[in-house]
Order: sequence, then structure tokens, then C-alpha cells
Amino acid sequence: MRSLIINADDFGYDEDTVRATISCFEGGLLTSATILAGCPASRLAYDYARQHRKQLSFGLHFNIVEGRLAAQAGKSSLCGGDGMLRPCKAQRVRAMAGLLAEKDIREAFRQQLTELRDHGVQVTHVDGHGHLHKYPAVIRAIKQEMLQAGIKWARRPQNCYFQKNAIRGALNVWLLHHFSGLRHTDYYIAADPREPGWALRLPAILRDGVTEMSVHPGFAEPWRRDESAPLLQPAELAAKLKSASIALRRYGDL
Repeated sequence: MRSLIINADDFGYDEDTVRATISCFEGGLLTSATILAGCPASRLAYDYARQHRKQLSFGLHFNIVEGRLAAQAGKSSLCGGDGMLRPCKAQRVRAMAGLLAEKDIREAFRQQLTELRDHGVQVTHVDGHGHLHKYPAVIRAIKQEMLQAGIKWARRPQNCYFQKNAIRGALNVWLLHHFSGLRHTDYYIAADPREPGWALRLPAILRDGVTEMSVHPGFAEPWRRDESAPLLQPAELAAKLKSASIALRRYGDL
């Protein structure tokens, strides 16, 4: 049997992404979302998550690549000299080089998870802003925090593609070893509007088991609009999934 979870990343990033994510939920195909803590529209996302926790699933979109951390004691290895989190590419290099301190990662995770829970969000799963969560130094650190908090589901490194990349695929297979002790879907695929007709190709790509697909809803930025489009006008994709007997699920059902 084939099942699909469609998860919206960046929920709470700004008012535009919140409005677009809610519109995608109302379209009926989006089943889950991961929330960014400490952003301009985080409270709007928290409010929506509280009100819809019985119908939908919400998780933490763990962020160590954009903005500023909440107050920490002393200097953090996650930040540059200006006190800002380093951008994705730089943080990935530092993660692979072992330059991110476990205590700093764990503290950042605790702060962000606590913020969601303090606002009444029932956190069912975790993924990472810029996919930083998949790197060994990061997943090993947050795994301990997740298990202590009773959260078992994390987004796996990508293993399903609209366009295969052998090098990235091999790297992601290796990275998955560090997820031991956590649960994850059988497959993960990212929306890719660069591929013509990407959404309608899903039934031909999905395999038996549970697949998560991520999207980044938004109206203002073209790339977000492209990822949102099949969920904002869902009739054609919904019909394709139904005819292929692909069931929609949410993280809270797993």
C-alpha cells in the first residue's frame, strides 16, 4: 500500500507563508506542517496549530541557519561574530567538520521546542530548516533531546527523487545511519517545480510504504508559489492520487 504525507515547511516564517500554508490546508491535500519558532508570524502558526490539532499534525522546523538565537549563556558555536546564525552553506560545512558544539545544538533545540509547547502546539515530528538536521553532529544532538521529550519521528534524508542524483543519494544513505533510535517514513521527496509537471508525476514515483513530501507554501516569492500551486488548486492532483490508490496520511496517524 502506498501512503503520502504532504508537509509544509516554514510555517510561521512570515504572514505570507502562514496565509499560503493555511490555504493549502484548506485545499485538503496538505496534512502536516513544521513550525519555525521565534519568527514574525510564529504566533499565527501556533494559534492555527492549537485550533486544528485533532485534524492535522504539526512539528518543529528546527532552525540553526537563519536569524538570531534566543538568549544563550556565552558565545554559541552556531553563530558568527555578529551573533547571527550562519547561513546554510557555511553551517553545513561546519557541521561536517565537527565545529558545532553539541551543547549549543541541544540548547537551541530545547528553546525552540519549549516555545512551541508553551504555546500549546502538540509536536509530532521534527525536520530542519535547510535540512541541517540530517548531518551527524546535529541529528546526534537533537536525537537525545527528542527522545527525552517523547518525540520519535524525524524527517529522513532524501531517498526519492523527481530527478536522481547519485552522489547526493549515496551521501543520504550514509547519513541515515545516524538516525538510529528515531522513526522516519520509508521515503522522503522534496517538491521540485523545476521539473515540468512534477506534482502529477508523483503516482509514478511513489513506492509501497509511507512517503513524506515537503513543500514551502507562499504567495509572494515565485518559487514558493510554484510549490504551492498543486495544493491551492488540488483537484487534478487529488484525482491522480485517488486513481492510483495512494492514501493521504498525517504524522499524527503514524
